[in-house]
Amino acid sequence: MRRYSTVLLIALLAAGLGATRAAAQSESGGASIEGEVQGPSGKPVPNASVRITAMATGYTRTVVTRADGRFMAPLLPVGRYVLEAAATGFLPGKRDDVLLRVGTTYSVAINLKAVGGEQITVSTEAGLIDQADPAGSLTIDPRSISDLPARGRNFPDFILLTPSAIQESDRSGLVISGQRSINSNVSIDGADFNDPLQGNQRGGNEGVFFFPQAAIEEFQVVQAGAGASVGRTTAGFVNVVTKSGTNALHGEVFYFNRNRQLTSPDAFGRSLDNQQNQFGLALGGPIAADRAHFFMAAEQNLLRVPFVTQFQSQPAGVVVPPGLAALEGEHHGTNNPTAVFSRLDVELSSTNRLNVQYTYSHLRGENFNFDSPPLDQAEETNYLRTTTSHGAKATLASMFGTSLLNELTAQFGTDDRLEQPNQSRPLIAIAGFGTIGGDAARPRVFEATRYEVADNLNVMLEKHRLRFGFDVNLTPARQKRESNIQGRYDFASLADYEAGRISRYRQTLAAFDEGDLFYDARQREVGFYAQDRATLGAVTVDAGLRWDGQWNPVAPQPNPAVPETARIPDDLAMWQPRLGLAWSPGGRGRSVFRATAGIYAARTPANLFQRVFTDNGLTTVAVDSKVDKSVLNDVTFPNALASLPPGVRVAPPQVVGFDPAFENPRAKEFSAGLEHQMGRAVAGSLGYVHISTDHLQRRLDRNLFAATLDATGMPIFPKTRPDPSIAARSINESTARSQYDAVVASLQARYGHLNAQATYTLAWNKDDDSNERTFNRETALNPLDVSPEFTWSKQDARHTVAVSGVADLPGGVAFGVVLLARSALPYTAVIGFDTQNDGNDVNDRAIIDGQVSGRNAYRQPSFFDLDLRLVKGFHLSRSGRLDFIAELFNATAAPNKNYGADAVSNFGTPQAPVANAGQPLFAPTTARYGGPRQLQLGPRVIF
Repeated sequence: MRRYSTVLLIALLAAGLGATRAAAQSESGGASIEGEVQGPSGKPVPNASVRITAMATGYTRTVVTRADGRFMAPLLPVGRYVLEAAATGFLPGKRDDVLLRVGTTYSVAINLKAVGGEQITVSTEAGLIDQADPAGSLTIDPRSISDLPARGRNFPDFILLTPSAIQESDRSGLVISGQRSINSNVSIDGADFNDPLQGNQRGGNEGVFFFPQAAIEEFQVVQAGAGASVGRTTAGFVNVVTKSGTNALHGEVFYFNRNRQLTSPDAFGRSLDNQQNQFGLALGGPIAADRAHFFMAAEQNLLRVPFVTQFQSQPAGVVVPPGLAALEGEHHGTNNPTAVFSRLDVELSSTNRLNVQYTYSHLRGENFNFDSPPLDQAEETNYLRTTTSHGAKATLASMFGTSLLNELTAQFGTDDRLEQPNQSRPLIAIAGFGTIGGDAARPRVFEATRYEVADNLNVMLEKHRLRFGFDVNLTPARQKRESNIQGRYDFASLADYEAGRISRYRQTLAAFDEGDLFYDARQREVGFYAQDRATLGAVTVDAGLRWDGQWNPVAPQPNPAVPETARIPDDLAMWQPRLGLAWSPGGRGRSVFRATAGIYAARTPANLFQRVFTDNGLTTVAVDSKVDKSVLNDVTFPNALASLPPGVRVAPPQVVGFDPAFENPRAKEFSAGLEHQMGRAVAGSLGYVHISTDHLQRRLDRNLFAATLDATGMPIFPKTRPDPSIAARSINESTARSQYDAVVASLQARYGHLNAQATYTLAWNKDDDSNERTFNRETALNPLDVSPEFTWSKQDARHTVAVSGVADLPGGVAFGVVLLARSALPYTAVIGFDTQNDGNDVNDRAIIDGQVSGRNAYRQPSFFDLDLRLVKGFHLSRSGRLDFIAELFNATAAPNKNYGADAVSNFGTPQAPVANAGQPLFAPTTARYGGPRQLQLGPRVIF
């Protein structure tokens, strides 16, 4: 604890501002202004006209104060505004430079002088805290996005700068407030930006940007307490707004490079040949001043990531065949995404505003399974990833009088991914040596489409702001993923391989039709909400209710012998009450107490449904020479079987189904905190978050007899099964649970050209299953008794520190910093193969000191990353600037070793231990925070 407190204090002194503290009603895609017009004696002025004008675009909205002199203007585009108030018998009053941040409500007072006095114009100085909204959040502002060091220009990486956020190891998703990353929600300009098939944001998390960073204006991260307008999440909500055109032509052009000469050795002491080139542009401006504007951005990344093939060492005297030896050495994967964004904003009339957007992305990634440790897999076992995504969105905002505002949004989006093996032939696994041949589990197909319609109606009354809305999502998807689809040969030794002695052959084949290997279906999701924000003097109360329904597909060919394959349950009971309170003692806004409570429900991604379609015991067959040795007479090495040989006895199938009582996850949340502004430039906050989540998905084998415990405590199952006609009966259940408790502290300071933000999270995260949309792994030691599984989550980070900042120095120099520090995450010691007779290789825990080790019983190394950016600017014209930028990533060269995606270490058995048991064998690549130390250089022109 002392170590992390010291890091926090030192980093705070060194850093500049990276984020802005805000409070959130989750105003998706926009912001709000509320305020009061007062006369000379401080009395409210009713029926005053308040004209709100965007300084950059000329967009205007006019509202009228109520009897209490107050007014409300919701769903405004983010940016700077001028407010002008006028009323009979008074001179006009004006507030300049009111800055609206995404998702926040800005409170303002306008004072009017009586006729005969002087008009009042006040230059607004933005407060550091928001006194109106109950839920706490953090906003990553435009300066941070533009000038903080950025290793991959993938905007979700900035989420790690906010409290209670870490990156999980499984698929590099973003864990917010301890929740599974697939159970968060990302919105861009009020439209859903999530992958309905895989979960997480559209495009996945493999270091691939699917949206140009140059198009991001700012975004808000809500850790807990989002209002009823936000659904399909158990906690985290990321609320993104994009840049728009203005009345002045503006844009940027940039190029960044880092290469082998600018990179230190990696965590394993290797100097490898890496290369990255990033370039792009953005341009926005007027089509018709004050009426129509355009904006577009495009970025290209050319990333080459090295990896090493190193086969296992052989005993003295064993000569590795030259053909195999030639496969060793350094190889390269690529990650080359293209991302394009464009938008058009048109003021159709004084009461109607239209926004239209289009996004496109494409990826080509060769040898896409690049990883940091030496691999005993040849390059030919890798695969090619290609991805194409399109998105179109339109929003119409309409005012009806001065008290009704409606926002209608429609979008269409696609995300199509194809993974093709480098070799179209079986995988060849040579025990004690390594792996060659093709990828047994590919090709894979992932195709997802989203049709969405959403509507939000705002009604402004005397002391209440009512919000009503709905959203409808139709998400057809198509997926193909099977184990051993290309076949797999196993050899017991290198000598057996050279002699052609096959020890085992396995392959999955379609039982009747190749089309049966595809999941091809759709989900339907509908949500409704109602919310009331009541302003009662210095107290603001939010009360809301949300309902979500998810209709899941029906498998076309269920297995009559396994009822769980007949139906994937719908969830039509997702009632989610929400309540929030904000209290500013004295009404001055210097101190604000916030509290929220509510229920949140997440969705179930369609990826979990595929195996009910394709692995139900009927649609596929598994050929295995371990079951029928005659298969070895039917195969011709190194080729795969083209069809099922006549008379071959197939292996008992694994059957995957859904528990009839399956439900979507539910999280019960409570948060409370105090935020206080000290003087004009410093504010701090201290808060507590509790989230208890039930009905989390897990998969358990329900075709086992009760186990007996051996002397070590290992459950040993009978070799026979209750239903001998099948192997595992893998049932998706919603019986997992988690509990997250955190104390979150933040401090920010704004001193002219130097601003600073730092957060510290002290958290306890427990669960009994940490999977992220598991496809193959079933990790419970004893599926018939999962009570011992509840312990520290794989994502349990006791201490997390995030500091980010930008400082303007003399001579046109700017300095940016990002510091991320996290205490050790857990890992599990495993044997690495089946010793329990359950046919499961991944759930056998290692025997340590004579006893079965516990789940997540050990800790990985801690994580530390310090990234720096130095910018020297030269003015080219009145509005143009040339920047030369140098960035140093992982400045301290912290190794950041870890235990890989599954957070496990193979120990083997006491009789046959693994030499590297308990050693971290993985580390971040150059595409991730904490990767090898690198220097990046490049120019940027801003105009």
